[in-house]
Amino acid sequence: MFSFPTLTFAVACKDFKTHQEAQAYFNAKKAGYKRLDRDKDGSACDCLPGGSGTKCPNRK
Repeated sequence: MFSFPTLTFAVACKDFKTHQEAQAYFNAKKAGYKRLDRDKDGSACDCLPGGSGTKCPNRK
């Protein structure tokens, strides 16, 4: 089971350690967290450990 970070600011991928943690938060919240899924494929924070690693802005 994941424990979600307590955040008072906008949620971003940097607020999570793994893709799975970000995905669980994204799935629980559903709306208003577009920053976690910028490519709109339903998968949050693909560039975090455990993610697909595709479409990462800082990777070539």
